[in-house]
Amino acid sequence: MAFAHHQPPRTTLARRRGNGDGEVATTSNAHVSLLGRTAKQRRTTRRARTRAQSSEGQPLLKEYDVLVVGGGPAGVSGAMRAAQLGRRVLLVDKPKALKEKQGGVDAFFGGPTGLWSKAIRDCGKSMDVTDMRAKGKSDDAIWSEVQASCLQLAKNNAEKTVKVLEQFQVHYVQGTTNSLRQADAELHGAQARVFEVDLAKHATGETLRGVRARNVLLCLGSRATRLPSIPFDDARVFDADSISKLAFLPRSVVIIGLGIVACEFAKIFASLGADVTMLVRGQTSDALGRLGLDPDVARYLIDSLECDNVRILENTSADNISVVDDRVEVRLRDGDDVLTSDVLLAATGRKPHTRENALSLEQAGVRLDERGFVEVDDHLQSTSLPGLYCAGDCVKGPALASTGMYEAERAVAFMLDCDSKAASARSKFPLGVWTVPELASYGHTLAKARELGYDALEGRADFSACLRGRVFAPEGLLKLVFERSSARILGVHIVGADACELIHYGMDLVESRRTVFDCISTIYSAVTYHELFREAALDANGQLEFGIEWQDVLHALLETWLPDKRDVDEDHLRAVFDAIDVNSNGSLDEDELYRCFRELGASVSRENVRSFIFLCDDDGNGTVEFDEFLRVFRVIEEMQRRNADAKAEACEAVVEL
Repeated sequence: MAFAHHQPPRTTLARRRGNGDGEVATTSNAHVSLLGRTAKQRRTTRRARTRAQSSEGQPLLKEYDVLVVGGGPAGVSGAMRAAQLGRRVLLVDKPKALKEKQGGVDAFFGGPTGLWSKAIRDCGKSMDVTDMRAKGKSDDAIWSEVQASCLQLAKNNAEKTVKVLEQFQVHYVQGTTNSLRQADAELHGAQARVFEVDLAKHATGETLRGVRARNVLLCLGSRATRLPSIPFDDARVFDADSISKLAFLPRSVVIIGLGIVACEFAKIFASLGADVTMLVRGQTSDALGRLGLDPDVARYLIDSLECDNVRILENTSADNISVVDDRVEVRLRDGDDVLTSDVLLAATGRKPHTRENALSLEQAGVRLDERGFVEVDDHLQSTSLPGLYCAGDCVKGPALASTGMYEAERAVAFMLDCDSKAASARSKFPLGVWTVPELASYGHTLAKARELGYDALEGRADFSACLRGRVFAPEGLLKLVFERSSARILGVHIVGADACELIHYGMDLVESRRTVFDCISTIYSAVTYHELFREAALDANGQLEFGIEWQDVLHALLETWLPDKRDVDEDHLRAVFDAIDVNSNGSLDEDELYRCFRELGASVSRENVRSFIFLCDDDGNGTVEFDEFLRVFRVIEEMQRRNADAKAEACEAVVEL
């Protein structure tokens, strides 16, 4: 079937987890209603709807270089990257906030699974529900405000994403991708295998058959796991996706789980005035530890939940859940206790949306593992179907929108054989938890660093250590995990205001192999949370035997004292020391130490010598004993070894590139 060339249609796409073409959290009718909205908002929505509907009849190209299935952050990122490389790209996405054959803007296009939770979180931060109720505002009116605010934020994101795709001439269709298959085609005068799919347009129901692409990028996302023992009805009992269908402001909520999603929603509903109870199978410390959170950061989170009157029931689970007279009844295991609430949220994990969809991946020859993840190689290409690449939640790895976007760009780099930094693999990714206060981390915790063999320590700074923290948000903590010998930063862990923003600087510190001395020497803008990095670095410095006050002396000796040598000859040092020690009292004064350095070939200044004595002179007699002298040279020896290792690693990296 031939399709004429056209300008990119102004169609919008669907909401997605980190990516996706799956049955992910849908949106209630209230979310797409214009009722209760301002005239300006209604005009904006009508213009966007007209733009979307006017393109449904536009034809498609006969063939594309890249077909992207799924319009979440990963799919959009992969499509834009391929378009930036000059390729013809088609992005297909199944809308989630629109009824069947309904046109218009899908509010959640381009957004991650957590878009709704992030939007409602901001509402909870800005609204005082208790005060609104005291002033006579009904719960229905309050919830309408919450919904309108969330919808507007989501639509703003969707419309911006649409514009960006248009700028890069990405063709896109709101619809379903059916029946993935391969076919023979003539390319550049030779026969080749290409992919074919059928596209069912959402707004019109029209099916376009035989749309071809040389390569396919699957960004199918994930969906919430629904345990058979939980009677989900999406009215009172929800999973982490369907909670966006909530049609009223609850007064009480029971949450099953203590993962990131569970903690975020516990804080959200508590901020909206609900009584929240969390059910945890084991200990909270163990549950949060499995997420890789620093123990002190996790403790801050638990304390914060308890301060918001969130009740956490440990070592328990639900034995039976039922809905009776618009109330959820939860009977606890190993006891007669029964909890009642307006709403139950089961945050019990996610699974990839690779089965039970219209693509029929396994019938097309795509190999999936037992959990449904697509089996891919190091280039994110299917091990069973060449030319098919995957990114985001449909492959194993961190289930984060940011990692999905990175994987999509990396997959496109390999797919199109481009020399790009995006093709380089990463083993670490920043983690952000959008509770109030926020949590974020990057790199190793202290326990993990020690497990890997580092002699590690940590520097700490409470948020009250900086002026902005003292004035605006004193509750919080920033930690730097660092190596004792090199002072190199191995991990950054933050709980407090703007933690999810601050972590990117922390990530750069770890990736750039910066030290606590670099943080101490950096100029930070005044009255910012970034000043906490210096405060934590100063705390770290206080734990070092050779801190920042030693660095000028050590580097002067390192640069001038036989830089080609890597091992300290203690016997030679002793011989030179004793030869200069004419009084045989076992110590050297300033003049003697200066001559000793010269004899050893170290061209240090008098000022360096005076600093050396000042820092070494523990007994205050103005001299340096041999043990103190030798200890400094051992440190220099270690510095030489680290420099040599760093140069070797840099050379290996250049060779790999």
